[in-house]
Amino acid sequence: MIQNKSIRSRWFRMFFFLMLLAPLSGFSSQVVKVACIGNSITYGAGIENRDHMSYPAQLQAWLGNQYEVRNFGVSGATLLKKGDKPYWKEPQFQQAIDFAPDIVIIKLGTNDSKPQNWKYADEFEGDLTGLISTFKSLASKPRIILALPVPVFVPERWGIRDSIVKDQVIPIIKKVAQATKTQYVDLYTPLLNYSYAFPDAVHPNSIGASVMVEEIYRALFYRDKMHSSGYLNTAILPAPGAECRGEAAGWGAGKDWYSQFEDINKLGETQKPRVVLLGNSITQGWGGEGRTVWSPAKEIWDSKFKPLNSANFGISGDRTQHVLWRVLNGNFDKCSPSVVVLEIGVNNFPYHTASEIAQGIQSIVKALQKKVPGTKIILYGPLPAGKEKNDSNRLKYKEIHSIIKGMDNGKTVFYRNLDKAFIQSDGNLVEGMMAPDAIHLAPAGYTAWAEDMIPLITKLTTSK
Repeated sequence: MIQNKSIRSRWFRMFFFLMLLAPLSGFSSQVVKVACIGNSITYGAGIENRDHMSYPAQLQAWLGNQYEVRNFGVSGATLLKKGDKPYWKEPQFQQAIDFAPDIVIIKLGTNDSKPQNWKYADEFEGDLTGLISTFKSLASKPRIILALPVPVFVPERWGIRDSIVKDQVIPIIKKVAQATKTQYVDLYTPLLNYSYAFPDAVHPNSIGASVMVEEIYRALFYRDKMHSSGYLNTAILPAPGAECRGEAAGWGAGKDWYSQFEDINKLGETQKPRVVLLGNSITQGWGGEGRTVWSPAKEIWDSKFKPLNSANFGISGDRTQHVLWRVLNGNFDKCSPSVVVLEIGVNNFPYHTASEIAQGIQSIVKALQKKVPGTKIILYGPLPAGKEKNDSNRLKYKEIHSIIKGMDNGKTVFYRNLDKAFIQSDGNLVEGMMAPDAIHLAPAGYTAWAEDMIPLITKLTTSK
């Protein structure tokens, strides 16, 4: 009898644990509704493709189809009821209530820092407490997360003052969070190094919004305690890219990541390529048909790759998680190439360990094997990086390759590296192979890569 009780107890604990994980793992079939409450930053002001690139839209892509994320942001809105545009009086407030959310993310306070609003500072704590109570009283009993305002990168803009946001608004939000036992997520500190992602010093562009999403995602699923986020390897988390600087990326003014994603999907559908080159800006540099990108290797592409019915699926700035999302959500839906050449990982270097990046690359290979099971994969991972043998990028490169080379099975996955062509016996880079950043390729580098790649592609596309 004691043994049976023990068994029942263990099964109960296991079932309870699985129920806690349900929103993350897909254990539950019920769609989880997420309401994003906020001002113009939540709305996505200044983000041209806000339907894809505002923070709520990006959060939807991160969470997947088991979640329904709605954007209830109102430009200019204040938390203060006596502010010049109280969120309480906006139709989106009632819409959010009617939505009956399971999760509510409240990001207000930036506009409250304006002088005409902050003169009611003594009421901010009570109004925030009231807003939390309103949502807590819903029949859906939502989990509530308070998002601390993002930085303002000038002392004052349109009356919005960073000193008030940092030294007065944020401390009050933290105080209310503690008093009401409500979780908060810090968006201020992580974004301090992203001034370039705030074109007007107040509103984040899509890149800044992606940083917000990462912090919110961590707060949703990876917290160790109320105000600590825990571990998450984002290199293996499928997520669309957020790059919006089209001219700098070689796409043309006004173009963003989704324009490239859609162009590649069309290319796969219309061309039905036999060979696909999949990767980041280094792969994008091959150029090719169906893409408006700058290429230092057009002659090589035309003479070597075009006759093989090849297509370029490289997107500048992509990291492992972005390529993984592309594999799972498109790009290969209308084509089944004979060979995929995978080059990816270097854009993860500043953000992830070698082990994390290797896991991201492994995840892509596994996703490709499932999506296009008859396709052979030529695996390069990141190409050589760093000018000298002890350069931090070179050390990370070597560690990644020591892991991913084990994926070579001689049948469906073929591991390659360019060490012999790119790295001298003393460990330094061969002159002229790479651009000054020791990451992107010079024309000679593309020549050497083609010389390594083409014979294997030819062999794999002609063998039975």
